[in-house]
Amino acid sequence: MDKLKSHNRNQRRMYRIHKQEEKIHNLELLIGSLEQENKELKKQLEELQTLYNNMFKCHCNRVQVETLLSQQKEFIKWLEEMIKDLFRNEAYEVGATYSYILSRYKETIGGKDE
Repeated sequence: MDKLKSHNRNQRRMYRIHKQEEKIHNLELLIGSLEQENKELKKQLEELQTLYNNMFKCHCNRVQVETLLSQQKEFIKWLEEMIKDLFRNEAYEVGATYSYILSRYKETIGGKDE
């Protein structure tokens, strides 16, 4: 009877060991899967960071271009007012010179001479 109890205890131990080995194997598979998923997520994060950086650079460039366009418009408006004032004050030669400069500037930046 002691041998039978001992044998049953050993079988139960072996069964528990087998179940623990299965759990360990399943955990190892899960860890491998999680490591692969982590690797893919890191790659996606790098791609998103690159995309974000490129979008940020584009935004900065757009802001710079808008600023430059605004400055050009301000300069043209100022020069047009200066020309009007010169012609009002009968400084035709100077006004004509500024008018020529304005038309050349507009031509240079691709604007139309209005």
